[in-house]
Amino acid sequence: MLSETRERGMQVGLADLLRAIQYLPVGMSIIDRDLQFRFWNDTFCQCLDFPDSLMQPGVLLEDLFRFNALRGEFGPGEPEAQVRERINLARQFVPHRFRRTRANGTVLQVTGRPMSDEQGRVMGFVTIYEDVTTEARQQQELEQVHQKLLSAYEDLRRAQLDNSELEKDRSKYYQLAVRDAVTGLYTRHYMEDAAARLLQQHERDPAERVGLLVFDVDRFKQINDNHGHLVGDLVLQRIGSLLNSHTRRIDIAVRNGGDEFAVFLPKLDLQHSLQFAERVHSEVRAMRFDGPLSAMQVSISAGVAEHQPGESLGELLQRADAALYAAKRAGRDRVCTFPAQPEGMRSISS
Repeated sequence: MLSETRERGMQVGLADLLRAIQYLPVGMSIIDRDLQFRFWNDTFCQCLDFPDSLMQPGVLLEDLFRFNALRGEFGPGEPEAQVRERINLARQFVPHRFRRTRANGTVLQVTGRPMSDEQGRVMGFVTIYEDVTTEARQQQELEQVHQKLLSAYEDLRRAQLDNSELEKDRSKYYQLAVRDAVTGLYTRHYMEDAAARLLQQHERDPAERVGLLVFDVDRFKQINDNHGHLVGDLVLQRIGSLLNSHTRRIDIAVRNGGDEFAVFLPKLDLQHSLQFAERVHSEVRAMRFDGPLSAMQVSISAGVAEHQPGESLGELLQRADAALYAAKRAGRDRVCTFPAQPEGMRSISS
């Protein structure tokens, strides 16, 4: 009798949960191992303009890819080739986070993660779709203002205005644009331009290899919650100083935002990039703090990848993020690599 009561309670709870998901302001979908949709909410269909005639029980991810390809969502190209390419990527069940601009101008933040059973076997994939069109438009407007500022300074330089104070201001504002105020590392804005040049150089000369380390601070929210944001900033500052002292002049060390960091490593292959990541991992674990913070232990989870010819910056970051996600799933406080395939990931713990 008790088990029957519990079962009815679980059924009511699941129904309430599914009803709540329908009211979420973000789209949500779940596919199984065979890439068949098991669940989606109304916002998912609204974000992507999928008609009710398409979204029927048993619909496959391939059906949605083909629908998008035929209506031009993926840009120019042969639709079936576009579908095959995306299905091959989907079958890898690699976690991802990216922005996608639809043909109608809508900008979606897409975040996907694999779902596993108790034995760690992938059983499906859950994806969240958030409409960030307004935020993207604001970022674009800020970028336009930034470009106008740089253009204005360039016009002044060309006019050969011999004004030392103006040059000081120019240097100050340039540093504010490319350097993070807390860590002293480069900003994401600078990274996108500088890293793109590194990858172009690798495309021209295969010997000019590029490694990438991405990491974040384990349980950083707990540090902020337990000790305050000033202590959180202190941890970020210490990590920034560590990276500045351990990187070469040609490396690009970046604070991606929050507690997320990236280091682009020109002229290093995967193995040497891994060695660098292990040094950073060990140095962070060895950091010590004074006074009431003396018992605080800081560690990082890190992912390492090497740029492959023909690979975009976004694809390289996605593979490194996948290795970072593997490090977190394996228990944090470690470094994982992503040589080529997810099955080939290597984990190095302390």
